[in-house]
Amino acid sequence: MAAPKNKHQTGQLPLQDMLNQKALSIVHLEEYYSELSEVPHQHDAYVLIFVQETKGGSNLIDFREFAMQAGRIFFMRPGQAHQRQSKQERGMLVSFSEKFLQTTGLSAHDVLVMFGAVYQHPYLDLPEKLQHTVEQLAQLMEQELAAPEPDQAILSRYLYILLKYLVQECHLAISKLTPARHSERLFRLSTLVEQHYREHRSIAFYADALDITPKHLNTLCRQYLQKTVSDMQHERLLLESKRLLYFSSLSVKEIAYQLGFEDASYFVRFFKRLTGTTPQLLRKGGSESTIHADENPVT
Repeated sequence: MAAPKNKHQTGQLPLQDMLNQKALSIVHLEEYYSELSEVPHQHDAYVLIFVQETKGGSNLIDFREFAMQAGRIFFMRPGQAHQRQSKQERGMLVSFSEKFLQTTGLSAHDVLVMFGAVYQHPYLDLPEKLQHTVEQLAQLMEQELAAPEPDQAILSRYLYILLKYLVQECHLAISKLTPARHSERLFRLSTLVEQHYREHRSIAFYADALDITPKHLNTLCRQYLQKTVSDMQHERLLLESKRLLYFSSLSVKEIAYQLGFEDASYFVRFFKRLTGTTPQLLRKGGSESTIHADENPVT
């Protein structure tokens, strides 16, 4: 994946307008085209990509590649790095704003379960019955959107029902990996890491916030996420460093300071240890940025 030519001092990716000043939008994959789709970009909305048929395309989400398999639905939140390599997919893009999501009354935890990718899979492979349900609800929303004056309350309820079905499926998938008493704590940990990763907090900070011992917290992470708390922080720092290297004109020293490293040379050593290359070399060689994800679905 080559780095785009236009970089921004702020490190922001090009923004793909999914809503066109609407609160909710549904577009068929086979009919959708944007010049930004095949280059790294970010969205201005939450996006569900439901794949009905495909000839082998892929989604790159935050520099990780996932196959566009039939029956698979992807969850993307605003601001994530995205690039779609299309191979004549048939399916649907369901996009909605943060403000419209709030009208559904869906809990913040449910949103995190779907869009947080705590278990490293920003997608679900849906059973056939649920695929039909998703299609039917999307069609009902399309029908309402086609009305001269779409009823926002009806659309909000349709979206709520769709997301609740997907949350239920997420919980079923997660329950096969983690007992409920632990999954809640791991989701809270993920939120804390997202809030504090630039501060390079110790495991004791997270353990105290979760009312658990550091040893027990790391044991849970290793058992159910196959990583430590430190690994989670490092992965988040690495993701942000890649975003800034590819999509900003900040120097390596400036990126290091922005990510909480007091010494730029330490940042370079940290980056090389995790990637096998230096920030400077990664910035020059675009194809190095793609990290291929484990294709085993969370089911």
